Amino acid sequence: MSLNYVLVINSDITQQGSYSGYQFACELLKQGHQISQVFFYQGISNTNGLVSIVSDEVNLLSLWQSLAAAHKVPLISCISASLRRGVADEQVAQEQKLMNHNLADGFALGGLGEFVTASAQADRLIQF
Repeated sequence: MSLNYVLVINSDITQQGSYSGYQFACELLKQGHQISQVFFYQGISNTNGLVSIVSDEVNLLSLWQSLAAAHKVPLISCISASLRRGVADEQVAQEQKLMNHNLADGFALGGLGEFVTASAQADRLIQF
C-alpha cells in the first residue's frame, strides 16, 4: 500500500536531522511511497545556494536537488523563514530590493498555506 508523505525539515544543514530526513525520503521512494512535498521551515540553510560544503562532508544540498530532479519531489522553502535568514529567490530579491538572490536551484519559495494544504492531503507528516 502506497502512502503519501509530507516531510518537514527543521534541522540545519549541518545537523543529523537534515541528513536523516534525506535518507528517510530516499527510503520512502524506494519502497514505492509518494512525497508530495518537503517543506523546509527552520532548516532554511538546506536551501541556501551559497552554502559551501567542505570536501570531506556530505553535500546535502546536492543530494536534495538530485532527489527532487529524479523523483519530481517539490522542495519548498518557507518564504517568511527564508527571508528572516537571508534566503531569497530572484523575484523576491527584486521586490525587496536585495543585492542578490541565493535560493538554490531545485527549491521554490512557498508559504504555510501550501504546507497546510499538502499536509491535509497527506497520509503522514514527518518532521526532522
